[in-house]
Amino acid sequence: MRIEVIGEDESSNAQARTYADYKVFAALAQHTQQLRGARVVLRWDKRNGTCDSVACAVTVALVPSGSVRTRACGPHTYAAINRTVERLGDLMRRRAA
Repeated sequence: MRIEVIGEDESSNAQARTYADYKVFAALAQHTQQLRGARVVLRWDKRNGTCDSVACAVTVALVPSGSVRTRACGPHTYAAINRTVERLGDLMRRRAA
């Protein structure tokens, strides 16, 4: 399974991208036979014209076709990643049931 982590702006650094890769892999590890890959996008979330939070969006490509998407925001990059991964785990458990 390939996980691509993209930081579109200054919202993430190499350490945050590595953290996102690790957390997403951990959330998807038990579902690897259902997956082709995942894409994580980190960026500033602009609300009311300010960049006061970070958004993390994950798209998972499924086998043989289809995808699962989830997104969450947090006051900093790690909070956004953690919230998104929690939602991703819930989505994958529901799909497996």
